[in-house]
Amino acid sequence: MAKGQENMNNSRFSEIFSIRELISGNFFFTQEQLKKNLIYILFVVLLTVVYLYNQYKTEKVLHDIIQTQNEVQKLKAYSVINVIELMSLSKESEVVKLVREKNLAIKELTAPPEKIIVKAGE
Repeated sequence: MAKGQENMNNSRFSEIFSIRELISGNFFFTQEQLKKNLIYILFVVLLTVVYLYNQYKTEKVLHDIIQTQNEVQKLKAYSVINVIELMSLSKESEVVKLVREKNLAIKELTAPPEKIIVKAGE
C-alpha cells in the first residue's frame, strides 16, 4: 500500500510540475491568470524600476555632497593660510622691510600726522 500511495504522490507531482508546462510558460501563470494580473505585474515592474532609479540618484547626490564637503574644507584651509599671510605682511615692520627691499622712495614718518582743517568760507 505504501508503494501505491508513493506512486500516486509521484504522479500527482508530475501532473502539477511537468516539464512541458514549464517550457510552455504555464508553470507559474496560465494565460488567463497572466492577462488578469498583467496590470499588477506591470505596476510591480514599474515600482522596481523607480526604486532602482531613486537609489542610483541618491547615491550620486551623496557622492556629490561628500565631494563638495571635501572641497569646502580645502578652501577653508586655503583661506586661513591667506589670512595669516596677509596679517603678517601688514605689520609695520614687514612693510618697512618690503619698502627697503624694493628701493622705493618712501620714508617712514618721524613726526605724527597733523590734522588739516579747512574753514567753510575759504
